[in-house]
Amino acid sequence: MRALLVFAFTALAAPVLAQPMRGVPLADDGWWVVLGSFANNSGSGSRAADAAVARVWRQAQACGESPFNDASDKFSGLASGFEVSVVGAYPTRARAEAALSRVDACVPGAYIRRARYAGE
Repeated sequence: MRALLVFAFTALAAPVLAQPMRGVPLADDGWWVVLGSFANNSGSGSRAADAAVARVWRQAQACGESPFNDASDKFSGLASGFEVSVVGAYPTRARAEAALSRVDACVPGAYIRRARYAGE
């Protein structure tokens, strides 16, 4: 009976462990889901980049994700000169892939990159 309970708990818990835990702060270094990357030649606050960020944010919200955006220059591992909308950082590529699979239907073209976020 105990073995059956352990098996049942493990079988039920496995899908939960494969996904990033919502509400838990993520690291600044790891695997990021890049929802969008928009040329920002005019610097922060460009109308075109702001509109694109807002569109991607709405799309991600439809899939239950809360992305953030910042200048790509603040990420080592991303090309500079862009405004990026991201979800992460995830400690493993597998966790990032799980997040990507959740947003794929809402944010076509999202992809994964390994990077470190320097923040403010």
